[in-house]
Amino acid sequence: MLSFLDAMDARTIVVIGLILPLLVTLGLFFFARGFFRRFWVLILLLAGALEWFLIVQVGPLFL
Repeated sequence: MLSFLDAMDARTIVVIGLILPLLVTLGLFFFARGFFRRFWVLILLLAGALEWFLIVQVGPLFL
């Protein structure tokens, strides 16, 4: 697995990191609606925190 990540460009890894929380949130919404309805605020806050962390910590490296 590490050799696979080493072979990837850093920008590709960042884009995957930005898209992954969105895909997990959408997957929970479509495939586990009961779970999503019960914890929707927590799920959206967690996804937003992951997005914010990646943008703030890694984003300036690409400017």
